[in-house]
Amino acid sequence: MEPLSKWDSRRLVAEILQRVDQVPDALRDLIVAGAEGNPFFIEELVKMLVEEGVIVKGEEEWHIVPSLLARVQVPPTLTAVLQARLDRLPPKERTVLQQASVVGRLFWDRAVARISAATGEGIGEAEVLDHLSALRDREMVFQRETSAFAGAREYVFKHALLREVTYEGMLKRVRRTSHGLVADWLLGQGGERAEEYTGLIAEHLALAGRAAEAVEYLLQAGDRTRGLYAHQEAIRAYERALALLQAQA
Repeated sequence: MEPLSKWDSRRLVAEILQRVDQVPDALRDLIVAGAEGNPFFIEELVKMLVEEGVIVKGEEEWHIVPSLLARVQVPPTLTAVLQARLDRLPPKERTVLQQASVVGRLFWDRAVARISAATGEGIGEAEVLDHLSALRDREMVFQRETSAFAGAREYVFKHALLREVTYEGMLKRVRRTSHGLVADWLLGQGGERAEEYTGLIAEHLALAGRAAEAVEYLLQAGDRTRGLYAHQEAIRAYERALALLQAQA
């Protein structure tokens, strides 16, 4: 996708800030110059400015705080903007978002709750739901209308890069343990659809350091996709299994 022109970027800023009676030129230029035509960057910059109190949302109108605007420093990259937003989250919200990032861009509330319960973070299942609701309000994640697993709500990160930045902010040993917990949760779901997730289970097992189990499920995934004539997917699963076996040798 080509970057937006400056004119289109200004139009997007005007659309997002339509509740501001008069958008200051300094604010508009700050956002347009910083985002360099990336519409997602523009959205995230505006949200960062809201969270920093530069833009104040009211029920009917939004207004700008000039004294704070004068001190704003725009992070140089989209990744830095996302990291700034993550840094401003309340600690438990950030923890829940990190746990969700282990599951993947697509995740389930009960998988997150499983991680929280097992890692001693002191965040109960009801509290996990509350934090996910708050993260929805911040438009970091969205809840999907349907879920692959009965009794679990399904969510998705707004953007793959947000999930990546969140995930990279975790300690490697914590990620490793959490991947094992996700694999066990997926294995515990059972049901008719369980075999659809053998590839995902295998990936979590591999990232948890449980290579022998991962190979078993990769082979199952390869056999299943080969049976569906998805030959490239089957080849990738078999190659991944071979790589894990070679690493163990």
